[in-house]
Amino acid sequence: MPLILIAMFASASVSTRAQTAYGVRADVPFDFIVGDKTIPAGHITAHGVTADMAGPLAISNLDQGELVLRAGRPVLATDTSDQCKLVFHRFGNRYYLAQIWIPGYKAWEVVKSKEERSLERELRAVKNFKPAPVILAARIE
Repeated sequence: MPLILIAMFASASVSTRAQTAYGVRADVPFDFIVGDKTIPAGHITAHGVTADMAGPLAISNLDQGELVLRAGRPVLATDTSDQCKLVFHRFGNRYYLAQIWIPGYKAWEVVKSKEERSLERELRAVKNFKPAPVILAARIE
């Protein structure tokens, strides 16, 4: 019985840490797109919905009460991050959320929408164009 109680308390503390430290907050000065939804500029939070390193991400604008869920996956080429930032891909005046970096975790990659993939293909074919990365400092939520 004592072993069961110890295991329960240990797993509860691990899941609590993952839920509380698994997100970032940033002031984003421009509207941006996640999936098929535009999030207005403002105070933005982004975090994993589960403690797993793959699955849904929740991105919300605290000022407007907007919330978007989008699939995410770990960025394979990275080790655990020591940075706290949001990375966007910029195509002209359109910004797409691309990555979420949370200290102590691998970086998350936001799954691209059909629109972003299509835009990327068109621009590469026409101009040999790559999206300009825009990096914003964030803080742990």
